[in-house]
Amino acid sequence: MGATGEETAYDVADLRRRADELAVLNDLARRLAALHDTRDVLDEVARQARRLLVVDVAYIMLLRTDVLRIEVVDGAMGSAMRGIELRSGQGLGGQVLATGRPMWSDSYLADDRFPRTPGTESAAQSEQLGGILGVPLVVGEEILGVLLAADRRPRVFVDHDVELLAGLAAHAALALRTADLFDRERTAAADLRTANAALREANAGRQRASDLRDVLNEVVIQGGGLPAVVAALERSAGIVVEVRDHEGRTLAGERSPDGGPVVPVNLPSGHAGDLVASLATDDEESHRLLRIGATTVAVLLASERSVTEAELRTRGEFVHALLSSEADEASLLRRARAIGIDLRSVATVAVVDPEPVGSAAATAFAARLAADVRGWSAAHAGQVVVLLPAGVDDVRDVVARLSGADGATPTTGLASGPGGPAGVRTAHEEARQTAALLLALDRAGACAVSDDLGLYRSLFSRSGRGEIAAFVRTTVGPLLDHDRERQRDLTLTLETYLEQARHHARTCEALHIHANTLYQRLDRVTALLGPGWKDPGRALELQVALRLHRLMDTPST
Repeated sequence: MGATGEETAYDVADLRRRADELAVLNDLARRLAALHDTRDVLDEVARQARRLLVVDVAYIMLLRTDVLRIEVVDGAMGSAMRGIELRSGQGLGGQVLATGRPMWSDSYLADDRFPRTPGTESAAQSEQLGGILGVPLVVGEEILGVLLAADRRPRVFVDHDVELLAGLAAHAALALRTADLFDRERTAAADLRTANAALREANAGRQRASDLRDVLNEVVIQGGGLPAVVAALERSAGIVVEVRDHEGRTLAGERSPDGGPVVPVNLPSGHAGDLVASLATDDEESHRLLRIGATTVAVLLASERSVTEAELRTRGEFVHALLSSEADEASLLRRARAIGIDLRSVATVAVVDPEPVGSAAATAFAARLAADVRGWSAAHAGQVVVLLPAGVDDVRDVVARLSGADGATPTTGLASGPGGPAGVRTAHEEARQTAALLLALDRAGACAVSDDLGLYRSLFSRSGRGEIAAFVRTTVGPLLDHDRERQRDLTLTLETYLEQARHHARTCEALHIHANTLYQRLDRVTALLGPGWKDPGRALELQVALRLHRLMDTPST
């Protein structure tokens, strides 16, 4: 029996529909092949799935490690579905992932075959999902995700629907893999561009550092000082810097604001100062350039110290010859001129003793004194000798000003002289004795000329020393002999006792001894000097004799 007209018309319509679907799939395949962005591929697949199957909603879940995540939704009424995650076996999508086969449900909300999570249940109810069909996105044997199509009413999906969505999924999976490869290629290309840019910048930075080294080396070779380094850093690297010494004083450049980058300047002997910068951008390259600058500053400071030390050695040798040798005056004058000293213009000699501040502070103090008066200083016999062209009163004023600047100061003896080698030697001896007497009189840190010492100056003149020695010997000789022969300290005990106005408790405290010890020592003093030593007149003579003995016994007097 032949087919009826109605059946023929149905067959023709079905063929036309299938042809249209094939044309759509072929066209989709061409469009997907032209898409190299994963997001564009996902959006196009979701739109075409919704169109071909004539459904309300189409969505795509991609596998991220071991979790399915809804990445794209087309036709949703809200955003509840986006971002939902399922593990293998959960929901219809999880079942597709677990089995690798298409699955569907005529009415998903009423279907208890698929374990659901609260999140998926809420989203399905929010979208009022009914019939759902899901197929895997497969390339080779690898599942990339799941493509799903859903209606908001119950729907029976037939084999043709499954075939159609599976065909779309096959095209989509290939497009996704291609897009993923393009994404990786773009990422790799971007990483390569970033690495190349960083390499170019690093090379440029190294070149800038090399250029700066060349500039600073030229500064050193040409004998430029710290100001030349500061200028070169600003000119070649665009960095404004200040050079400070180890005490924070500015050596070169303008004072930089606190808080800027600080690069230490170190020498083998220790911290020598800092390079302080004013930077618009505080980055690693700027710090690298600053470190190069700091190295150059260290070289210059080390060179300056070497020159200074050599000059000090030369000066010290000259002073030793001037004060200690029998070199003739003409020879001394020639040596003085060679190192920049005019001995004939020396009007004042200062002797700076390290007590009570130490050698380093005494040397620095003497250097500041010499610089202030345009003089010259050198170490000699544990002290510092300063030769000055100014009068003694002017020098005293400068010493007073410098002493007030930083508190504790060294002991300083001053003496004026007529100049020339002989005059300098005479003035030096007077200044040295003045400094020694200041120390003997417990006036460490003071400054004086010999006239300031009054009676003591006269007593310790060459003519007075013999009479003093005889007086001391007559007054306390037995006591001194006892201490020398028996290694005792009765002399110190008696002197302290008299200075404390014969107060027993204060004497014990000053000597750190017990009262019984003091009584025993005083009894021994009585045995040596006789019972009359406690009489007021006799006690005064003893006190004067003991003080004079201590002053005469000071080695430097």
